[in-house]
Amino acid sequence: MKKLYHYTSINSLALILKSMSIRFGRLDRVNDPTEGTSSDFHSMAQYFFISSWTSNETEDLALWNMYTPLMRGVRIELDLPLFPTHSIRHDITNSLVNAEEFIDYDRGYFISSAENTPVEIMYTDDETLLSPPIKHSQGLYLRALSQYKRSIWRVEQEHRYQLIILPIERNIKPTEVSGSYSRLIKTQTPPPFDGYLLKIRREAFENMKIRLSPKLSSGDREIIEALIATFNPMAKMEDSTIAGLIR
Repeated sequence: MKKLYHYTSINSLALILKSMSIRFGRLDRVNDPTEGTSSDFHSMAQYFFISSWTSNETEDLALWNMYTPLMRGVRIELDLPLFPTHSIRHDITNSLVNAEEFIDYDRGYFISSAENTPVEIMYTDDETLLSPPIKHSQGLYLRALSQYKRSIWRVEQEHRYQLIILPIERNIKPTEVSGSYSRLIKTQTPPPFDGYLLKIRREAFENMKIRLSPKLSSGDREIIEALIATFNPMAKMEDSTIAGLIR
């Protein structure tokens, strides 16, 4: 796999191009309300921040319908790796964030996982995989979550990047971090924000391809052309391969 694809609205495209970034959103705001649940603890979905992509290079009507308003949007194509890789220490060499971003005492959060490798989602109807136990003798095993989705979502062929972001009390001492996020998780306290921006790798950004949706209007096209000219003139714009084949 050398590329990933993301279906989105023109408005989201504008934000991506202007910021050169991808917004990671909370898992409890996605289309499947059962994600992030476990069999022996409450839902942890609000602590997973994800960016969802598909590996399917063929245009898909279902994805156009699901993720672009009235099939008036775009499909972004980016080369892998999507994001720069940071080396934190000798045993963490594949991180989405640098060392300074892992903890913020002023805002009150701690990033416990930020692996710069997309997770390939597996599709199943096995409830033991969809809602696994996460309690272990040394704490909660959060990696057991956000790996499986129900079979009804198989069309997505999803690969997702994810951050696990936990809340901590503000301005605490470093030695108090573990106890702080443990207390706040038990009371289901959310992180202090709903989204997290990560810069796209420069080479991937410059090689971006933007596929137009099959029902795009002429006005929409002009908006997209203007966005590309302003924020990423090296990006290539492509017409839909199924335009004219659907009403």
